[in-house]
Amino acid sequence: MEDSHNKAAIKGLDPEFKFEVIQAGGEGLSACYQCGTCTGGCPSVEDMDYTPRQIIRMVAFGMREKVLNATTPFICASCYLCQMRCPRDVKITDVMAAIKSISIKYSNSSGNTKGQAFYTSFNEIVYNLGRLFEPMLMLKATFRSKESFGNKIKYLIKSAPLGIEFIKHRKFPLKPQKVESIEEVRKIYENVRRMEAEK
Repeated sequence: MEDSHNKAAIKGLDPEFKFEVIQAGGEGLSACYQCGTCTGGCPSVEDMDYTPRQIIRMVAFGMREKVLNATTPFICASCYLCQMRCPRDVKITDVMAAIKSISIKYSNSSGNTKGQAFYTSFNEIVYNLGRLFEPMLMLKATFRSKESFGNKIKYLIKSAPLGIEFIKHRKFPLKPQKVESIEEVRKIYENVRRMEAEK
């Protein structure tokens, strides 16, 4: 009985997943010895479903489906604190970015549609404007997610008071503003897309 259970658990793993993440930019992944320094210093860890340390371990084990369905890579603030503190020089922030990239690529098979919607909308706005415009991000990410229409409207109504406070305190402009050097920003995006296509 125990043997068949173990075989079933192993059958659900993808031994190639680790190499897929490394290929997508997750350098030094194999050097991790699970000390937990990344998790201990992460400012966003309370909102994650798995800690950074757990995600690294899950990738190493080949738990592809769970990793691609996790919210952790999308909640990662890319502050690079974990990466700077890692005693093994694991590029943890880059691992998170690599997982996000793979998750977006296989969006139809991943359950984390909210994270994908946010990430895709964020990049689309910055590519077009050269900077973020928060109201547009809120609308695009909400309507791009696979929630029901009713849930989307409820979420926007619930978030409206906070948005109004931001506007009152001039935390973001009322209309989108394009940066002067927009072509430079787009070149960065296009270079990254080319590099990803070559991997």
